[in-house]
Amino acid sequence: MPRMRILTATEQQLFDLPPKFDSVQRQQFFDFPIALQTLAADFRSPSSRIGFFVEGGYFKATKCFFAPSDFHQRDVEYIARQLALPEESFVFQNYTKTTRLRHEHLILEFFGFKRFDTATEKTISLEISNMARAQLNPKLIFWRCVDLLIRNKVQIPGYHRLTELILSALNQHQRELVALIKDVLTPGMKTLIDSLFVQAETGSDQPTKTTRYKLTLLKNLSQSTRPTKVREKANDLNYLAELYRELAPVLSAMNLNYEGIRYYAGSVIKAKIFQLNQRSDEDRYVHVTAFIAHQYYRLQDNLVDVVLSVVQSFQNSSQREHKEQSYEKQKGRNQSLSGLLSRLDSDVFDILRQISQFANDDGLNDSEKLNKIRELLLDRKEDAFMELKTSLEGNLNQGDYYGVLEERSLRLQNRVSPIIKVLNFQADVRRQLSCPV
Repeated sequence: MPRMRILTATEQQLFDLPPKFDSVQRQQFFDFPIALQTLAADFRSPSSRIGFFVEGGYFKATKCFFAPSDFHQRDVEYIARQLALPEESFVFQNYTKTTRLRHEHLILEFFGFKRFDTATEKTISLEISNMARAQLNPKLIFWRCVDLLIRNKVQIPGYHRLTELILSALNQHQRELVALIKDVLTPGMKTLIDSLFVQAETGSDQPTKTTRYKLTLLKNLSQSTRPTKVREKANDLNYLAELYRELAPVLSAMNLNYEGIRYYAGSVIKAKIFQLNQRSDEDRYVHVTAFIAHQYYRLQDNLVDVVLSVVQSFQNSSQREHKEQSYEKQKGRNQSLSGLLSRLDSDVFDILRQISQFANDDGLNDSEKLNKIRELLLDRKEDAFMELKTSLEGNLNQGDYYGVLEERSLRLQNRVSPIIKVLNFQADVRRQLSCPV
């Protein structure tokens, strides 16, 4: 396994350097009981007396010891004033290693802690090995070690010493996986994994085609909803599913949990092909097998996200089109109603008014009145009324939402169908059992 940085450079610096106190913290951590002050009363050198209390305050806060050259000047000056010594009394070169070791022993004894020695290292190494086999994240292992040491009242060593123990355990666990791979991996399985390191043609929908390694192509996840991209990813998932089924015995034997799979797959995702080829065959097979499982799960999640995105977009666009259609029909209905009211006034109510006039005209006999009314009725425009009625009835429908869905369904099918066919759905039995009948 290549050299790995567990903490970031900033985190490492914060861990390896003394804490930076504000004024309140300085008073809190440099407040020592009389018993500890009595221990330092006989120290002859001002540098020894100041160094003892600065180191004691830092240990009180962090359970770590630090080099005198890293002491913060404000802390040194604060202790010097507390001891009624000149601020320039502390010279870190005068605070010798022999003196520091003696002081560290006194501080550990006072606070009831033990030194991080060979026996303690063996104990913590066993815990680290167990966490490594559980495939915990290296950073999580690091901080759990710190918590465990504090809980067991053991001095916390420097960053590099803890890191070496963690990396040693991770390397040992990987060697165990490599040995297991040798026993479980068949020639056919090796051929499948090796096929990922063969260049494949890409850009089939583009004017220019390129060749890239199949492994590199499988690293890329896309949120594109273009049908060609969707089909490509569906084909990738089919391919990964086949690899996953063939390598299932290996994954079962490796017994990696999700964190372990993600840990080993992560190095494949970040590495270049030539870097992977520099590994031993078995080491490469361990990482690539985990990568196949990781991408198989991850690509399914990715395609589910694409389905949700496509369906949501389909719903939004369909609702928008339905609203636009309804708005246009509303406009048409209003125009039809306006025309109908105008026709009613001119061709119905006006005729009724004239009939009323004829009926009340005393200068006309009944036969003349009837002839006049017949002439008016013969002039009525029934065709125009039927056209207005038909137009109004058509516009009474606010728009067929399901018709809009049907018209746009082909676009949805082109994007969703390839995904639905390749996804492996698993029912949540617990949820089914908890549902009321």
